[in-house]
Amino acid sequence: MSTDYRNFLALSYAELEDLNLAAKADRMNRVSADEIREKRLKYLTDEKRIKAVTVLFSDLEGRLHLLDYDKKFLLGSYENLTFDGSSIRGFTAQKESDLRLGIDWSAFYWVPADVFGNGKVLVFGTVLDKDGSPYSGDLRGVLKGYSNCPLSASSLVLN
Repeated sequence: MSTDYRNFLALSYAELEDLNLAAKADRMNRVSADEIREKRLKYLTDEKRIKAVTVLFSDLEGRLHLLDYDKKFLLGSYENLTFDGSSIRGFTAQKESDLRLGIDWSAFYWVPADVFGNGKVLVFGTVLDKDGSPYSGDLRGVLKGYSNCPLSASSLVLN
């Protein structure tokens, strides 16, 4: 029996640190959002041992919510991710429940396999309203707005 399908990414802590520090350096050096997005998409496409991407976002009370996406699905639809906002306390009413997620590619993290499982990476998402504007209930997005660190248009889905 072949075990090739079980060959998922499991990096050492030293490798995790190197990758995450390089990503931090990109943020500190103000590398453009477009360039970072292209780097991360290329990495996800080229790294065959990644099976899933966990997208995180926060609610009004600061609780983290996680959505796991199959890597191939995410690569094909990262510009049009939706979720049911009525399932999150403080978000939309049932009749207006569909919200969108924009991916903040600069907030991409490699995580330890012994905690999160093999073959996973994390990325933060930005909650967007149906029209693509930042959602007022997204605490992380609100805080970014207050910190004079505006969300770049390329990290948001605008159409």
